[in-house]
Amino acid sequence: MNAHSSRVTVALVEDHPEFREALIATVQSSDRHQIIGVSKDLNAGLQLLDGERPDVLLVDLGLPSGSGLKVIRAAQLRWGQHCTTAVVTMTGDEDDLMNAIGAGAKGYIYKSDQPKQWLKGIDGLAMGQSPAHPKIAQRFLQQLAHHSSTNEHPAHNLLLHLASGYTLEEAAEHLKVTEQLAGELVRTVYDGFLIPLPDLSPRELELITLLNKGYAFRMCAELMGVSESTTKTQAARAYQKLGANNLQTALYEARLAGLIS
Repeated sequence: MNAHSSRVTVALVEDHPEFREALIATVQSSDRHQIIGVSKDLNAGLQLLDGERPDVLLVDLGLPSGSGLKVIRAAQLRWGQHCTTAVVTMTGDEDDLMNAIGAGAKGYIYKSDQPKQWLKGIDGLAMGQSPAHPKIAQRFLQQLAHHSSTNEHPAHNLLLHLASGYTLEEAAEHLKVTEQLAGELVRTVYDGFLIPLPDLSPRELELITLLNKGYAFRMCAELMGVSESTTKTQAARAYQKLGANNLQTALYEARLAGLIS
């Protein structure tokens, strides 16, 4: 929570008007929560990051102007652990959520839930807890299984329960821990799945951005004031950093990392 207030401050990036207004009304009706920023698209969402830091930033991934992953990644870079970013979703698709977790998201809130559940979810996120529905818990377990220390992870038994269909509350009761501790354990798993941003230089990022707009290397070179051979050398370095071996894959990875939209 904000050090200067007992209230949980919330910012929202959401283009769907009905859900956006419903969530705003729910938060404003609570004397324990406060909305400090709202935006309807990607660019406005990025501009929100220049303002006051919220305790919880809620982001829709499917924005009409680009992926909300870019907002999540930018918030992670700007605020780190001082702000908890989460996805607002209708379906809870595990692929989308895993991509968001890699960018820095620490949870999700279902749009279809009741307003009181939205507030409970916001409170949990603000207090360092994270949710994990069965499919996400299964994905966590699958990816942890690649490490020899899987069974030693403090959240391993909890994830097994969640993957089997237990709610967080039920799993906590079965394991004889508090629900708060269970949520905090899940958060440690989220933290471990944060993917570091590819360390592109400013010029490499500029080139990838131009290539994403459809410019050929010759035009990129003219716009950047360098030779075409230089842009191709920079592209090769960028591809390597992005784990790609061609332009199409590099652009995909750059979008996934929230570097371009």
